[in-house]
Amino acid sequence: MNTVFQDYALFPHMSILDNVAYGLMVKGVNKKQRHAMAQEALEKVALGFVQQRKPSQLSGGQRQRVAIARALVNEPRVLLLDEPLGALDLKLREQMQLELKKLQQSLGITFIFVTHDQGEALSMSDRVAVFNNGRIEQVDSPRDLYMRPRTPFVAGFVGTSNVFDGLMAEKLCGMTGSFALRPEHIRLNTPGELQANGTIQAVQYQGAATRFELKLNGGEKLLVSQANMTGEELPATLTPGQQVMVSWSRDVMVPLVEER
Repeated sequence: MNTVFQDYALFPHMSILDNVAYGLMVKGVNKKQRHAMAQEALEKVALGFVQQRKPSQLSGGQRQRVAIARALVNEPRVLLLDEPLGALDLKLREQMQLELKKLQQSLGITFIFVTHDQGEALSMSDRVAVFNNGRIEQVDSPRDLYMRPRTPFVAGFVGTSNVFDGLMAEKLCGMTGSFALRPEHIRLNTPGELQANGTIQAVQYQGAATRFELKLNGGEKLLVSQANMTGEELPATLTPGQQVMVSWSRDVMVPLVEER
């Protein structure tokens, strides 16, 4: 197993080719062979043309790919990427997410990707493990992790959830136990199976959706996310201080296992 670090750990005085070949040199591989292997690794990350440059002459995304090439040169069966995109800006990070996913699929080896960015974990992974205080809370596919979190921690850490404890679930839904309810599964001013009334406390426009923070008449807080339809504006009544009715279905409430 080889590792790719967030800070790249490239030698500034060495050429890109020698950076990638460094581990092979330490192992005693002869110069011709290690340069050939390093060149092949650079080709895998589409950087064969930069082999004689220095790290300072590359962009952040290119330096990240060089670090990946150096980790791949020994042909590991597993590649550990320790928050490799943390130092990149948002657009470059999103671009590198796509490139890393394609690279993993083309190489056919296992990538273990460490990240604190939940969206990054969901978009890049086949399976996700959520850790809490050094303990694994849940291992699942990205979709199942989001749609069926098992504990209150996972429900709150992966995306945003309204977590109903036993008292709140009994009061609002007549249900026993703790549950998670995603904000996008709640409807505003639309009758439904389960209903509650409350007051809008805050409104946040987020582009594809608008997020509402409500205070229900019983004092409970509730987050609601409503998709923004193209060309439509929010009704004037959906502003802070306005009374609204919210509704949702029992089948979108996810039962949770209490954390020990």
